[in-house]
Amino acid sequence: MNVTDSEMVRAKGIPVPQYFNEKTGRFEPITGRNGANAFIEKGRVVKDYFEGTETVTKTYDTPMFGFGIVNDGVADLTFTINGMRIPVRENEGWDDLFEPFTTVTINATNPFRAVVRE
Repeated sequence: MNVTDSEMVRAKGIPVPQYFNEKTGRFEPITGRNGANAFIEKGRVVKDYFEGTETVTKTYDTPMFGFGIVNDGVADLTFTINGMRIPVRENEGWDDLFEPFTTVTINATNPFRAVVRE
């Protein structure tokens, strides 16, 4: 880390809400909504939605972190992420975060709805 800047302070030595940008080597103010910090957890921003009734594999150019699926059918289905094969029972859902992944495979023979999140 090559620091080319020092921490920012307001008058009377009060620190400014800030973070260190490793790309620029500088401290930068944290800005958000209405003067508050903004934070979006990885795996919460929806990047893809799809529905189906049969086996499908989806591949993404950038790492994804979140996945949710609802099994609308009367038979179990499975999905595989990072080598983990997880069953979803009939009329149930699954929604969780994962280590970064670029591929998800759904094995199904009945209706489902799915979201993939970055």
